[in-house]
Amino acid sequence: MLKIGEKYRFEDDLSDRQSCLIFDKDNGLWSVDIGFKEGNFRGELTAPSICINSIDSNKSSVKDLVGETFIANTLEECDEREDTFYIYESEPMVSYRLEIIEIKDDNAHIRCTGVLIVDGYADPIEKEYFEIDSLIPIIESVDDWKKFEL
Repeated sequence: MLKIGEKYRFEDDLSDRQSCLIFDKDNGLWSVDIGFKEGNFRGELTAPSICINSIDSNKSSVKDLVGETFIANTLEECDEREDTFYIYESEPMVSYRLEIIEIKDDNAHIRCTGVLIVDGYADPIEKEYFEIDSLIPIIESVDDWKKFEL
């Protein structure tokens, strides 16, 4: 589930391959993508999504990722990493903290909190606090999608 500010809630969308934790055990890299079901945000329908690109963990097993935390502290860092949050269009985040809470039954329980840019063209730039608490499929190879019938 995604919460934006105090008012807006979006359910995870696990109906396609948009939501997953990808783990590359050969290189110890992991990344997270999550899509959310369409809902109302400030009077408009939108389907938000988040994309957090490769993070180096030096782990060789997905189970060893439990407790891993990654923090991006600045807009510049998020922009350089090309980590984005989509509401009306893809924008870098201002900052975020991502944590892998649990690995269970081929799924990862992740929690992510931070500040996103709602409208990068506004003056001043419109920002909102967000919070994600989701259980998403773990993908280590293209064949893993079959487990989730996707």
